[in-house]
Amino acid sequence: MAKFLIVLFFLSCFCFAQGPDYFKDAAAENAVKKAELAKRDAQVKKIAVEEAKKNATAIKEEKKARSCTSTCEINWNNSQKKKIADAEADVAKKEAAAAAAEKAAADADAAAKKVAADIDAAKKAKAEEKAKKVPEADSTGKVESEEAAKMIAAVETAKKAAAEELAKKAAEEEVAKAATEAAKQEAAKIAEEAKKAAIADSIAKAQEAAKIAEEAKKAAEEVKKAAIADSIAKVQAEEAKKIAELNPEMIFVKGSGLTTLGCTKEQGADCNDDERPHQNVTLNDFYISKTPVTQKLWEKVMGNNPSRFKNCGGNCPVESVSWFEVQEFIKKLNAMTGKKYRLLTEAEWEYAARGGGISKSQKYSGSNNLNQIAWYGANSQKKTQPVCTKQPNELGICDMTGNVWEWVQDWRDRYPTASGIKSNPKGPSSGTNRVYRGCSWQDNALYCRVSRRNGAVPEARNSSVGLRLALDK
Repeated sequence: MAKFLIVLFFLSCFCFAQGPDYFKDAAAENAVKKAELAKRDAQVKKIAVEEAKKNATAIKEEKKARSCTSTCEINWNNSQKKKIADAEADVAKKEAAAAAAEKAAADADAAAKKVAADIDAAKKAKAEEKAKKVPEADSTGKVESEEAAKMIAAVETAKKAAAEELAKKAAEEEVAKAATEAAKQEAAKIAEEAKKAAIADSIAKAQEAAKIAEEAKKAAEEVKKAAIADSIAKVQAEEAKKIAELNPEMIFVKGSGLTTLGCTKEQGADCNDDERPHQNVTLNDFYISKTPVTQKLWEKVMGNNPSRFKNCGGNCPVESVSWFEVQEFIKKLNAMTGKKYRLLTEAEWEYAARGGGISKSQKYSGSNNLNQIAWYGANSQKKTQPVCTKQPNELGICDMTGNVWEWVQDWRDRYPTASGIKSNPKGPSSGTNRVYRGCSWQDNALYCRVSRRNGAVPEARNSSVGLRLALDK
């Protein structure tokens, strides 16, 4: 600080020694410098104007190259229009700044010329005045010259010190500038590394998120598959349940070695001619439904209920069905269940009604007391009744006597007169009527004997006739 004050003192002395002309010269030099700076500023602003014009032109050309009518391109065009407007506004702004700079440069140049002219005029005036005073100064000039020389030497010394101080400050500024530049470069390097690290971290996080999303997708697929499998299982279980409901309860009947059907001794004098002569037969094992086919089962398979006694309920035997309709019912039932249900042969029906291999040779199916085992004319209230509400026979089969007659497979005709044992007889190969057996809700006891035969044309429907199913072993 002390050195600076000393330099300042000597500069003051030097300037005083130089007199007013020194300050005038400095003012002129400053005015010229200001004019030069103003001119350079005007040139820079002109260059900026040219760059802005080029930018605006480039944006316009880009817009022309990409003009179209799609929604996304229209939005782009609108964006480009704004860019063009902004660029043109920038050009106008910079042109105005350039014009102002040119005016400032012109003003500064005029001011510099005026200062120079003023200084020249002042110098000329001073020279003229000095020329007048030369004779007077001769006696004292020598002394003044020596004093001036001393002061100039002092000023030179001060200028040298000031120059050294300024050089030192400039060096310090260069060092500081270099340090600042190095710090900036180091900061830029750190920022670049941080940017790369952030990008790497973002990529890692994105990959992890993608992995998690993929795993979530797979888990969702598994859940979906499990749900579908569960739904399929439920549907299959429901279908299996429905099919199970379509399958009536079946009772196994062990085939016979030799059994006699027709008018046997327990039937007494009530036998009709078509029950004679009695037949000796052998039969294979088979299954028979525990009850006649119910209205509920018929409706599930056929989608309708033809019964006269619908009010009896779904657990009552279906009736009013022809032999042909029975065949269609069995066909549909087999398609729905995958089984091979069929009608009984007449021989199978009578053998099962008599109790099969454990027969007690009773007049009716399961008893000689008709009221215990059958719904017939004397107790039925003139209508069908729910199945299996009377006592079953020896095999556990219900309603073989009473409730409804039951269609069988055979054509109706008299038994063959030829003696001998018949194996699994199936009746005549043709005929007019099909056989039904068992008696019904409207018949008297005479029709309910286990050997009693009856029949009708296969197209016939009657509210006293239904059916029972068989299944091969």
